[in-house]
Amino acid sequence: MKNYLKTGLVLLVISAVAAGLLAVVNSFTSEVIAQAEFEKSVQAYQEIYGDKADKFEPLDEAKKAALVEKYKEIQDVFVAKKGDEIVGYGINHTGNGYGGSMTNAIGLLNDGTIAGFRNIQNAETPGIGTQITEAPYFEQFVGKSFKNGEVKGNKDPQAEDEIPMISGATISSTAVLKGINSILPAYEEISAK
Repeated sequence: MKNYLKTGLVLLVISAVAAGLLAVVNSFTSEVIAQAEFEKSVQAYQEIYGDKADKFEPLDEAKKAALVEKYKEIQDVFVAKKGDEIVGYGINHTGNGYGGSMTNAIGLLNDGTIAGFRNIQNAETPGIGTQITEAPYFEQFVGKSFKNGEVKGNKDPQAEDEIPMISGATISSTAVLKGINSILPAYEEISAK
């Protein structure tokens, strides 16, 4: 019985030391990881907006926290500016594709059109679901209207409010569609202020 207690106590001490070391390492790396994610998002928005915006600032933390509380899909929000004028907002949001969770960036212009779309992270099937990361897919978002509060999916998007659906990767492209529609009410709240 004495050996069991001694072994249990040793294991408890080892576990506590390991947990402490992990907490210390996490405190050092969490800022580096957050900065890398921020830079990746800004790079995506630079591609999305092109010459329509020249700087991207994080939304005020209190406003962002209120949006994240209300809209669980939102991860981050950026204010897109051309000079000092706010031209739109970039919203990073999550969706569930075939391979699990994905993170997408959508640029929304104040004229009610989409500046662009980029997938930031996914675990989709290579060559099928990963088509959401390719130019032939995301280039079809530019200029599409969300003035009616939603966008629609179509395999051959011709209407001003239709974005592409991918044959053979409907789960991935449906996740993108649902994700965008889920955050449009948040855009309405942000842009109304």
